[in-house]
Amino acid sequence: MTPQPTWRYLLQMSRFARGYSVAHAFLWGVMNLSTLLPGLIARSFFDALTGAAAVPGGTSGIVVLLVALALGQAALWLIAGYVEITFRFLVSALLRRNLLGHLLARPGALALPCSIGETISRFRDDVDVAEDCLDWTDEIIGQGVIALVAFAILLATDAGITLAVFVPLVLVIAAAQRSSAALGRYRAASSQAASDVAGALGDILTAVETVRAAGAEERTIAHLRRLNQRRQTLTVNDRLATRMLEAVTDNLAGIGTGLIMLLAASRLRDGSLTVGDFVLFVSYLGFVTDFVSQFGQYLARFTQTTVAFRRLHTLTGDAPATALAAPAPLHLGGPLPAAAPATGPRPEPLQLVAATGLTYHHP
Repeated sequence: MTPQPTWRYLLQMSRFARGYSVAHAFLWGVMNLSTLLPGLIARSFFDALTGAAAVPGGTSGIVVLLVALALGQAALWLIAGYVEITFRFLVSALLRRNLLGHLLARPGALALPCSIGETISRFRDDVDVAEDCLDWTDEIIGQGVIALVAFAILLATDAGITLAVFVPLVLVIAAAQRSSAALGRYRAASSQAASDVAGALGDILTAVETVRAAGAEERTIAHLRRLNQRRQTLTVNDRLATRMLEAVTDNLAGIGTGLIMLLAASRLRDGSLTVGDFVLFVSYLGFVTDFVSQFGQYLARFTQTTVAFRRLHTLTGDAPATALAAPAPLHLGGPLPAAAPATGPRPEPLQLVAATGLTYHHP
């Protein structure tokens, strides 16, 4: 059975934890939105100091407002953190529950599609990748909305400088798309290498007596060492490719920020921007460029998540593609369900075995 597109799996997982998913996106969206307020407050503060604008309450009122904002953000951070932890646990538990259910439903004579160690590796590592991607998807949408709001405010301040923000964004998306295939190959190879090591460890531990009886301890250790060396090489390649893309996106965003700040400084010098407007640019450009960098890294993680879902799908056998993230009861609260009664009549216990006329003739 062919696996679904990655976004369909993520949508299924989000629908399962619907309340927590919406609350998670909303709370972190509000949290990110609140970070826009200090920039506006700072602009009012500096404009008040230079006399470019009058602020009700004066500078003291602005300081009190900043303190109240910081306290509100701290409380919101605690609530959003609790929701995020619960949300992540629910979606990862759903995937693991469905995987275990399909494995237990397999006929006893049918072997697992991979070794026990590799199966455990997929339960642990690939499910974690899927959970991270869904969490990041919720947050990147909110960050995109915040970046758009910041972009709109900057556009109203100075359209010419603000439009220059699009240059690093286009370059970051192009770099992420160009490297997506290579990142997918590196992640698939490193994941398989890690599964090979886990599978070899499981096989060795279950066959200790056989290895000792055959006197193959040294050969077994040498084989495990070769697998570990291969995993190390492939994992380094995967991490290096990911970090290189992150470095490219971060540096492109930083270079774009520097160029835009030079333009803003020239406008400040000729008087077309006030000091408060310049402070606003300094504050809000970070939101836009951070989103550019985060979006490039998210595209890389999305490619790696596709590999993870493909590996998880192989454990479901011939089940439909939607079965991996299908809604299922987790029983995380309240009394546990009663065990299903045994089917069919129970056989009577054996009381007596009687035999008469038994004989034996040796040939």
